[in-house]
Amino acid sequence: MEPYSERRPVPTTQKYQSEQQARENVPQSSKRSFSPQPPPGPSGAERPDAKGEKAEMMNKLAGPKLKPTEKVKKSRAGSNKAVRDPTTGTDVDIKDADFRGTMLDAHHWHIRYILNFPDYPQRDEISPEVGIGGPAVQAENAASPQHISPAAAKPQNISLKPFLPGRPAALRPLLRLLGALQLGLAVAFGLMWLFFGFPVGRWWYPFSNPWLIWVFRSMIIGGMGAAAVTCLSLVQRKLEKEVERVRADMHRERGEKFAPPTPESVEWLNAFTRTIWGIMNPEMFVPIADIVEDIMQQSLPSFVDAVRISDIGQGTNPIRFVSIRALPDQPTDKEFPREDWIDQGTNDLMHTAEDDRREGLDTDQSGDYVNFELSFSYQALPGQGDSLRSKNIHLLIEFFLGLYDWLHIPIPIWIQVEGFVGTIRLRLQFIPEPPLIRNVTFTFMGVPAVEVSAIPMAKALPNVLDLPFVSRFVKMAIAAGTAEFVAPKSMTLNVQELLSGAAIGDTRAIGVFFITIHYAQNISAQDSNGLSDPYIVLAYAKFGKPLYSTRIILGDLNPCYEETTALLVTQDELKSDEELSVMLWDSDRFSADDLVGRVQIPVKELIETQNEMIDRTDQLMGFEDADTMPGLLHWSIGYFTKVPLNKALESERDAPPPAPHKTPPQMEMRPGDQAPNPAFLDLPPPPPDVQKTPPDPNYPSGILSVVIHQINNLERQNLKGTSGKNREGQAGQDTDEASEQSSNMPSAYCEIIINDDLQKVISRVKQYTTMPFFEAGTERFVRDWQKTVLRLVVRDSRLREKDPILGVVNLKLKDILKEGSEVTRLFSITEGIGFGRMNVSILFRSVNLQLPRNMLGWDTATILAPIFLTIDTNNSDFRPQARKLLLSTTDSQERVPAAGGVVEDNTVRWKVDLLRLPVYNRYSSSLTFDIGGGTSIASGSNPKALAVLWLQDLVDDEETDIELPVVVGKNLKQLRQNVLNDFTASTHDYTVVGRIKTRVKLDSGLDEDHETHTSTQARRHAFETYDHVEGEAIVAERNAHANDDGVIDSQERNAIEHAHRRQLANRQRGINGLRPYRTAIWMKEGIKNRIRPSKTSAKREPVVQSEAKL
Repeated sequence: MEPYSERRPVPTTQKYQSEQQARENVPQSSKRSFSPQPPPGPSGAERPDAKGEKAEMMNKLAGPKLKPTEKVKKSRAGSNKAVRDPTTGTDVDIKDADFRGTMLDAHHWHIRYILNFPDYPQRDEISPEVGIGGPAVQAENAASPQHISPAAAKPQNISLKPFLPGRPAALRPLLRLLGALQLGLAVAFGLMWLFFGFPVGRWWYPFSNPWLIWVFRSMIIGGMGAAAVTCLSLVQRKLEKEVERVRADMHRERGEKFAPPTPESVEWLNAFTRTIWGIMNPEMFVPIADIVEDIMQQSLPSFVDAVRISDIGQGTNPIRFVSIRALPDQPTDKEFPREDWIDQGTNDLMHTAEDDRREGLDTDQSGDYVNFELSFSYQALPGQGDSLRSKNIHLLIEFFLGLYDWLHIPIPIWIQVEGFVGTIRLRLQFIPEPPLIRNVTFTFMGVPAVEVSAIPMAKALPNVLDLPFVSRFVKMAIAAGTAEFVAPKSMTLNVQELLSGAAIGDTRAIGVFFITIHYAQNISAQDSNGLSDPYIVLAYAKFGKPLYSTRIILGDLNPCYEETTALLVTQDELKSDEELSVMLWDSDRFSADDLVGRVQIPVKELIETQNEMIDRTDQLMGFEDADTMPGLLHWSIGYFTKVPLNKALESERDAPPPAPHKTPPQMEMRPGDQAPNPAFLDLPPPPPDVQKTPPDPNYPSGILSVVIHQINNLERQNLKGTSGKNREGQAGQDTDEASEQSSNMPSAYCEIIINDDLQKVISRVKQYTTMPFFEAGTERFVRDWQKTVLRLVVRDSRLREKDPILGVVNLKLKDILKEGSEVTRLFSITEGIGFGRMNVSILFRSVNLQLPRNMLGWDTATILAPIFLTIDTNNSDFRPQARKLLLSTTDSQERVPAAGGVVEDNTVRWKVDLLRLPVYNRYSSSLTFDIGGGTSIASGSNPKALAVLWLQDLVDDEETDIELPVVVGKNLKQLRQNVLNDFTASTHDYTVVGRIKTRVKLDSGLDEDHETHTSTQARRHAFETYDHVEGEAIVAERNAHANDDGVIDSQERNAIEHAHRRQLANRQRGINGLRPYRTAIWMKEGIKNRIRPSKTSAKREPVVQSEAKL
């Protein structure tokens, strides 16, 4: 399942309610008819409204403006909706389920509510000739898959129809009478208050004797009135619920009684469900509870700090299926089974499937399908005794009331599921390989109807305080969660992978686009000075979110980038007919950026040519102002598929089965054979096991998938220990297991850091729990899996202080994937202030891409340069002399004074100490040598000459001798961000006046030099993690040698004290253990950042992406 991300945000009840309201407000004329209509023909070759197209794209880039709940509401327009069924591939009319009966109009096929219609129609109403009974009772070929079962709450089998009558005729007048009595009592007590509530005297003066009498009488009369009305309301609800429970229980008893002689019924399925329901492990329902908890957490009102589901139980009262029918795969398909997917003993299908996998084709669409429609119903058992209450589906939810995190009051609420009804469609994919079923796709035909009751404080209390607010809140959370799977949306479970034991099985990405942006030529000017400040953004057009952005080149109409990146390609892009959008923007300092032009190419067209780079030159296109825009884009793109696992690398199986004397092909006899077929001596070897086959080292680049399942026994460190006078002989610290009732429970969330670069924040904070379930992760392209370091960070979400690190899991892929390409294991979290074990699944799949060594490095690094530096020049316009030298990257700079230079003939030599320049975005950054001019880039003084080294040309952790051209020109500021090549020489005015020689080393990863450049939260968190795992140990080792010369000077003493203070802060020891002190530090840093804001980063911070249940 796709994780929660920008594509699929966590739904909320507000979003669901707003969608529902928008749906009800749609005019009747705009609702689609349920009569089968031919699809409208094309309107010609007219281009869509360009202005609207640009507005839509700008809205996508601007991000969501509505809350998730409002978005769901807005999309559900109309009470009935015609959508594309993801199981059968045909149009279907869906409707939200309801506990009340519905029927089909035989003349118009309109689904409508009939509130007084009996749940079980009369005999003349279920005749096939009448056509109102639903698909299960209609004449042959009369039922259409376009219409779902007319009522999910009642059975559709003809043998079960004429049994129970509808609701008693007197029930509705009785309920109306009780409602009228409630209104009458409210009016009566109101009149009583008017006549008897006001005493004689000046009762309107506060705190006078008549005023106190008036308050006392008002409280007595008001309380009596509220109690009377509440009692009548509870009786009314109790009566209505009990009638429904009795009728459902009578239906269950009859179904069980007549199940053997009733072959058309679904009682065989109900009997199976009833047998396994009570013995199922409640932990199987934890992922469902986790979804509901996430939705409630996102939808909480302001006075509630957090919510958690602390207990779940399915009881012994099982769900019941009331209707089942088969659906066609496609209306024109022949009947099942098909011979073209049954192996005839030739093994051709297995070879074909293997060839498809090798070519990267989608195996999800192979094989054949069987489709079903199921209607289900659930009702709590009649009665409200304690013994029956525990037999129904129930939840224990804790709401935490608080005041800005200063106070937390847990309020436990016992939630009982009174009932739910709905209709679901299933699509089963059959394949000729064990276990014969690969994918099971399901979708709801409308939002299921749910009814719950909420009982405060304890489950032993009687249901006299059925809290309507809590009940509605839980109902809307469940509805908002199920709305994510209502047609045309669906969810697919890979049964083959689930049964194989692999936690991930395969990546969602089927391949990668590897893209190189070379340069743009003759683009249009967007600024008043006749120039532009261009940069390029890559995105999928329908998705809209920017996936990669190049650097900004100031004041240039012919920018040269030479930047490379990789984009993952999934089946979602193919199924939705996505287009890759390459957009050229003009950066404005004080206003919104302007679009210079774009190039859009269908993804399906780009993947036709595989495993090779293709050079392209495309004309820029516009929107409402023109079909074409000035300028050409020169770029290269290649689609690279995943490499099949190498069978030769597979390790020996634990207990290989003994070889059979005769294989099944040897034993088979085909029509016309005289004897068993002896030609097949061996079956084809099984495919490599992903858990026993390591990645191929010949293909270092590929797709890394990381899934964090849950953390077991997570708790904060409590080092206070036993205190008091009588502590002698007592245990020093508490060694009991973490308790859900402890005040030391963390609110955990996770971060995924790959190669010291924060890639993903799992922002779904699990409030106050020692067993947080995440089931979320990410997929990323990594350049070299053998050098990749993965760090999984667990943080504690806190207010008015920094989120401390509870622990880190530090993994080197080369060691973890030594035995297999997928690993699922428990890892202890260390180097933090907490304890626990993280359950993680890691999968790496190589792609058929061979990158040069300089392209296999990390994005975060430190430049070590130079020990010596020489400039040779023979140009008369640039006389050799000792000048100031400025070395700079996007993130840092170092200055070399002119006094350090020595002139010898036409050569200037600088011998300086080793300089360290940290960099964060290495593959789009450069090391610039500014010769002469100001002492910093920000000074605005232009240098006399410059040389540029692009860091993508360096190999990690190796010293490299470099020789660069030294250039002079009128606009060196423009040349600073351009790659100097043949195209730049033809479009820019500069002259090469010499050569610069030095030796440079690129040290991969973070180090101490990056601390002063942590200008964003992502950088700060990545550096804090590095400091916990490596930094403190490196500093401690260096300080350990401070006394080697027998003397500890002041500088060494200050370094030791600084390291000690940092360790206390990281571990929250000493004064850092006091929360007011940590809050003061947090406030101090916040004020400093606002008064003296740091410069913006050239690298965009990561945002919450793939997150949901996988």
